[in-house]
Amino acid sequence: MVIDDERPALEQMQELLLQCEGISSVLAYDNPREAFAAAAELKPDVLFLDIQMPELSGLAFAEKLLPFSPDTEIVFVTAYRNYAVEAFDLAAVDYLLKPVDPSRLLKTWNKLLSKRTAPVTAGTSPKTPAFRLLGDYELTGPHGSVKWRTHKAQELFAYLWIHRQGSVSVILNDVFPQWNYEKGKQYLHTTVYQIRTTLKKALLENHIELTFDRENYRLESRGIEGDTERFHDAATLALQHNHLEPMREAAALYTGDLLRSLDSLWVYSSRDKYRRLYLKLLEQLTVELLQAARPYEAEDYAVRLTELEPLEESYTLRLISLYYEIGKPLRAQRTFTQFRDFYTAEMGDSLPDWFVEAYRRLGR
Repeated sequence: MVIDDERPALEQMQELLLQCEGISSVLAYDNPREAFAAAAELKPDVLFLDIQMPELSGLAFAEKLLPFSPDTEIVFVTAYRNYAVEAFDLAAVDYLLKPVDPSRLLKTWNKLLSKRTAPVTAGTSPKTPAFRLLGDYELTGPHGSVKWRTHKAQELFAYLWIHRQGSVSVILNDVFPQWNYEKGKQYLHTTVYQIRTTLKKALLENHIELTFDRENYRLESRGIEGDTERFHDAATLALQHNHLEPMREAAALYTGDLLRSLDSLWVYSSRDKYRRLYLKLLEQLTVELLQAARPYEAEDYAVRLTELEPLEESYTLRLISLYYEIGKPLRAQRTFTQFRDFYTAEMGDSLPDWFVEAYRRLGR
């Protein structure tokens, strides 16, 4: 589809495009309002869009169209170079200057063709789609690890994966808090467009669907495994049945705190949810192994608890008790000394009397 309010430029672009390989039809509009209604309904594969138009500029047109036709590739056409930065902020495929040179248009068209689905390299097997959020962040498609265009697109995708849906106002408050509503909304739609194009390029559009309806975004996934869901389901089931091996297997699935390199406020509640579940697993594993007279195995989980929560008195006391039980009094004393010094430095106070008394009883 070509949109330009200047009829001669419109007809020239239409004629040039019909000479390109693989183009069967080109719709042309010189009225941006009529063009928008048609584009929202027809969802063209590619849109060649003039920027300087009356009533509705090409940049505004593209922003408005994103929620209705997220898979449409956009190429801006204009006589003004100064719009280039804004054009690429909208994830445009390319930017053509008027008068359009046929060889330059052909280069753009070949660029569009190259973005189409490419076959998996011969001799390699497609990878199973998966999403890892515990510890490091990695989305994997058939071709391997997905490369994100921007950190904000990467963050917003993680947000939508975890929450599965959200209104525009809530997402703006959580993910784009530094923007006012109108600017933030434009940036949100642009970022969603970047996510969709990234998923399409990674051959994941059939596995992950991102829809927009009534000012709400919704994410649905099919045939793609997320490590957070796998860990949550395994841990919940293992704790419910209280069996050692399933609990150990579930604990091994926790490879780090949720999105540990991300410092946005919205992530903390979700991160705490999975962390608390992991701590509960470690607590139960420590107790069950001690009851099964397997203290040396219990030691590993007890140490992990103190590493994750270094100021939690009960975890430290349990580890000290375990050291005395397995005949390691010097390690028990060293653990107490290290905890006392760390507690004093962090809290600015001495250890609680009950803790010191409990430690003395353990050492008798």
